[in-house]
Amino acid sequence: MRNLAVLTCLAVMSSLWAPSFAQDDGGAAVRYRSPQEVAAFVDELAAAHPGAARVRTLARTPGGREVRLLELGTESSDAPAILVVANPEGNSPVATEAALTLATHLVGDWSDELEARRWYVVPAINPDGAASFFRKPVAANFVNARPFNDDNDDATDEDGTEDLNGDGFITTMRQAHPEGAWMEVGDNPLLMKKAEVGKGEKGVYRLFSEGIDNDGDGKINEDGPGGVVPGHNFPHDFQHYTKRAGRWAASEAETRGLLEFAFDHPEIAMVIVLGRTNSLKDVPASSKKAEAAQDKYKLPERWAKRMGLEPDKEYPLKDLVEMARDFTGYREMTEEMVLMFLGAGAATNPDRGDLPYWSEISKRYNDFIKEAKLDAKRLKPAKLPSGCVEEWAYYQFGVPTFSMDFWTLPEKKEEKKAEGEKADALTPDKIEEMSSEEFVALGKEKIAAFLKANKAPGAFSADMVINALNSGMMNTKRMAEFMRKAKKKEESGGADEKDQALLAFNKEAFLAWQDYEHPTLGKVQIGGKVPYTDLVPPAQDVSSLLEKQLPFLRKLVALTPEVGIEKVNVERKSDGVWKLEVWIANRGFLPYPTHQGQRCKRPTPVAVTVQGEGMRLLEGRPRKVLGLLGGSGGVQKVGWLVNMPDGAEVTVESVAFSAGRDRRTVKLVEGGEN
Repeated sequence: MRNLAVLTCLAVMSSLWAPSFAQDDGGAAVRYRSPQEVAAFVDELAAAHPGAARVRTLARTPGGREVRLLELGTESSDAPAILVVANPEGNSPVATEAALTLATHLVGDWSDELEARRWYVVPAINPDGAASFFRKPVAANFVNARPFNDDNDDATDEDGTEDLNGDGFITTMRQAHPEGAWMEVGDNPLLMKKAEVGKGEKGVYRLFSEGIDNDGDGKINEDGPGGVVPGHNFPHDFQHYTKRAGRWAASEAETRGLLEFAFDHPEIAMVIVLGRTNSLKDVPASSKKAEAAQDKYKLPERWAKRMGLEPDKEYPLKDLVEMARDFTGYREMTEEMVLMFLGAGAATNPDRGDLPYWSEISKRYNDFIKEAKLDAKRLKPAKLPSGCVEEWAYYQFGVPTFSMDFWTLPEKKEEKKAEGEKADALTPDKIEEMSSEEFVALGKEKIAAFLKANKAPGAFSADMVINALNSGMMNTKRMAEFMRKAKKKEESGGADEKDQALLAFNKEAFLAWQDYEHPTLGKVQIGGKVPYTDLVPPAQDVSSLLEKQLPFLRKLVALTPEVGIEKVNVERKSDGVWKLEVWIANRGFLPYPTHQGQRCKRPTPVAVTVQGEGMRLLEGRPRKVLGLLGGSGGVQKVGWLVNMPDGAEVTVESVAFSAGRDRRTVKLVEGGEN
């Protein structure tokens, strides 16, 4: 029976990792490619399209692999560019395939994209981690090959995993033990959960990853080969003193290589990350810690008193800036200076000025997904991890940044309504459509009944919910999501939502527990979840998933800022004296720079210059720098007084490295208008 179970699972897994599979439309075969095959494909594509594609090496990983970048577009072009970074955590081979498919389209049937902008495509920023998908035995280990002393002893990488039962997978060992904190879920022995002692549950098992205690320190698999996850090693919100983020921000060659490339290429107008997160589906929630983009702040008590303000009152940031200018007499005081004084920390929520644009893009994306018939309920994409490229690109590099995933497990289908259940009963789906005010207006009695019917935890009272909604700490959408999870967990006996969904989707994704005599633990059982089954879509679905979703990227990049000269007026003031007025407009949907970019002083602002042979400036500087240009027609005016003879010509030029260049030559004649 054990052999039969293993063979069945191997058959299922071979379908997930099949080297190739046909597209539904009969097109060319698509296959998951190892890092070596990715590098070869990139080289071959560049060789086949020498006028449109070039290969750069960003870095060499600790494992000796090259991080390749495909530069697509003409070499002489100074057009805005799009940076695409795929699979930063190393655990999404479908994201790498998406990047390769995108590159193939760009030199093929989407080649018109290369006329308007450049594309920089990194198919695998973490090739060391991505290699684990192809290694035997298969283990969910996404770190690079940098030696790392996880257990702070005298040795490094000396205690990794072993495939003790020889089934080709690194799974889980469980041991019945008095210190056990885990137990089986209800009547399903395949699934495990932590015992909830508050409900009278008692743990039975200790859990370990499959392997032995190689270094004899009493711990199992605590110091395996590698490593760092480059996708957690970027500077923004970097987490120190963790095992997988690295010794310091940008400590890894992969991370530094991308950072150096980005800063060397100011023409980058947008960053798109393909992986397991998706900031298009849902705008990142404004509820994280250190907040430097919120609306109101409290002053430290001693400063509030010195300024004659109420210590417990919150003030809008703009008001605080004006108060600080009046109090200090320093008129150049900026929002950034005030935020530094307040110790608000790194911005971790989208700037409120960028939110309307982001929300509209999210709406367009979800409409697109619905039209593509890919809007079936699925588990939420992974959350943005600390130190990720997605947050660095927006919060520190300052450009519009969006991430896209291509698949998560479908939600486990809910049981049919119990007989006699009212069709108009209050459900999470219904409250999600309400405003907070509408839900609170239902009253405590109805809210309490809703909480009880949907299996809310005992401490989750109607009063608590009402207070949270009134204070803005919670909204109906987030509450609906919480209630769905609480109800599912209760009905499933406490099983993890992802485990439930995976078991419903693929019953062979969990191996039955089988006895094994461990050299130090004694009697254990080996089984549990097969690596990657919750991360990788079935092979037969990948082609369709990519071909249906990648076209949205063309719609997305069309929204980048586009700055140019809208109008030039010439007015004769006296003999040889002319007044020039120039309007610079942003014809793109997104602002230039983003509001967050304005705060972090990136990218380079729009510069407008005027020059002419023999021209003498009487008023104004020859080079003027503009502030933020709002999206969809944001405009600013600049002007000069110049001394030149009638009929002479001046040239006005606007330059925004990542939003375009524009130049206009104007003849100085009475009533001139261009």
